[in-house]
Amino acid sequence: MKLNDEFLIHKTDMGELLIPIGEESKKFHGIIKLNETGSIIAHLLEDNDLSIDDIYNHFFKEYPDDDKSVIQQGIDSFIKQLKDVNAITE
Repeated sequence: MKLNDEFLIHKTDMGELLIPIGEESKKFHGIIKLNETGSIIAHLLEDNDLSIDDIYNHFFKEYPDDDKSVIQQGIDSFIKQLKDVNAITE
């Protein structure tokens, strides 16, 4: 999966936002405020075509002492949100 080219990551003083542009802005009338995890995932998918396992493994390496099931649940929830607004392509 990869970040849809019609969504941009925009950095503000209050954090990063995922903003639809072009045709996607006609379908999704909003923005997604990215927390730290969401920002990392969005940047990973911005330039790379990754599987869900690739994303899990990135976080497992970064946070080896954290509960893997909690990490997976957070990632799955965010990926679902991105899919729901067509922000990622598979």
